[in-house]
Amino acid sequence: MKVLIVGDGARENALAKSLSLESSNEIFALSSYINPGIKEIVDSTKGKYFLGEITPEQVREVISRVNPDMGVIGPEDPLFRGVSDEFRKEGIPAFGASKKNARIEESKVWARWLMWKYEIPGRLRYKAFSTMEEAAKFISEYGGSLAVKPAGQAGGKGVKVIADIQAYLSKDKRQAMAKSVNEIGSYYNKEGEPKIIVEEKVDGPEYTLHVLSDGNTIMPLPLAQDYKNAYQDGIGPETGGMGSVSGPGFLLPFINQDEYDETFEIVKRTVSAVEKETGESYTGVIAGQMMLTGLWGPTVIEYYSRFGDPEASAIIPRIQDFGDLVVRTATGHLSGAKLKVDERPSLVWAVSPLGYPLDRKLASGHRISIDLPKVREIGCDVFFGSVALEGSFLVTKGSRALELVCLGDFEESKRRLLKSMSFIDSDVKLIYRTDIGSTIQEQAEKAEIVRYTYTSRKSRGTLGVSADWSPNGGLW
Repeated sequence: MKVLIVGDGARENALAKSLSLESSNEIFALSSYINPGIKEIVDSTKGKYFLGEITPEQVREVISRVNPDMGVIGPEDPLFRGVSDEFRKEGIPAFGASKKNARIEESKVWARWLMWKYEIPGRLRYKAFSTMEEAAKFISEYGGSLAVKPAGQAGGKGVKVIADIQAYLSKDKRQAMAKSVNEIGSYYNKEGEPKIIVEEKVDGPEYTLHVLSDGNTIMPLPLAQDYKNAYQDGIGPETGGMGSVSGPGFLLPFINQDEYDETFEIVKRTVSAVEKETGESYTGVIAGQMMLTGLWGPTVIEYYSRFGDPEASAIIPRIQDFGDLVVRTATGHLSGAKLKVDERPSLVWAVSPLGYPLDRKLASGHRISIDLPKVREIGCDVFFGSVALEGSFLVTKGSRALELVCLGDFEESKRRLLKSMSFIDSDVKLIYRTDIGSTIQEQAEKAEIVRYTYTSRKSRGTLGVSADWSPNGGLW
């Protein structure tokens, strides 16, 4: 089978590797630079690598040259632009949400509206604003805690949270937040769409559930947790993710089976709602980025229409024959498939050049080297991200360059990942977090407090009930 993979990063490297484990597959790739990990797989399977912008037009051109049996689209932007639809127009199965269905991630406002229309549990109250002035006015008048975000997908940028813990600081905090609205609104400026969404603030441990859907059958995967902040101990600016954990088993140490089942029900109902609204079957991945809160228990923060990154690097290596599940999902044969998960947890560290995420220019153009055989010899693996093969050199592109992956006990995995770092060299300082997974016990204690609150609410029939926080008396 000829498989054409679309995308540049570590997530696509992980997908390509899973598909290459079936000896009959030839892996072809389209990306904007040569990802060394993907190229290794393309070369080993006797496929071909294509360079170019990932646009529907470029994808059509590559499809005409490869005549693939299947397409796999990794990143969100190509899904928003309808790249998966280009495969289906040619009668080629594709692993990736359609343009219409990918709106569940592209528009946070549409996702919230959908949850309220179909009364999906785990929904938050919100208001959407088309102008910065309206948003700033609401923020300055509202008297409670809230989260202010770009109204659509902006790569995790621009999210601001304000908590009214100290009343005497409220006015100053609100004025500062109102001033930041212009920056937040600049991250999402799609014509005809709201620019800002304001949501009620909730608190609790975060986790992600990814679900495969072939249009008829849906299959939940093991949970993962992403670590967003750039620096040790969860401080610094938010990034695309500086590390991830998954397991042991299907759960995380601070999420129980009932919460997993409730989360799956939320995502399952979301798939059904999306399909009703768009009239199209959902084929590919959908993920709930969740928080365990006292308001609902499992609560939706946002949705992905694709695999998270670096969550994919934590999940995919734990699943036996994952490439077969990708094929079954794209071709509508997920029913009856067996999901075999390695019980061992996984630990992922992202490695970035100095400058990421605030100064991509500073983080770009640096050479980096890695002794892959030695890393693999100690039981770890590497997925290449924002790093290009230029001649015989690896050159950073400004974002997370590598993702190191290890399966097993967290402490032992940490030891091996630290050893792996000794096999990596660069002409720039490398940034990585060694505390990934170290807060599990703290999060378990937090989850117990939250669990007491939401189970008490459930017994009283008040899940999801909170004060109406619009100053005008309306829900929105």
